Amino acid sequence: MEALSVSDYRNNLAAYFDQADKGQPVLIRRRNQLYALTSVGREELVMTPALKKRIEEAEKACREGRCITCNTKEELNSFLESL
Repeated sequence: MEALSVSDYRNNLAAYFDQADKGQPVLIRRRNQLYALTSVGREELVMTPALKKRIEEAEKACREGRCITCNTKEELNSFLESL
């Protein structure tokens, strides 16, 4: 794909955002640098692959009963004090 100039990009923002939403590449040239417009989901902004894996492992451990359950404030305090 041919890279857009910044002015072309600015003059047709909506069209290029629509293109990125469809998964089509949008490249923008600014001076001697190339930039890519990419659609990302909210989850991708706050959750790294490593964090997602750790959460999935923790959920699996809980399903398998490999976790500690605290039902009251006292149980929680007792557990935290034991650490």
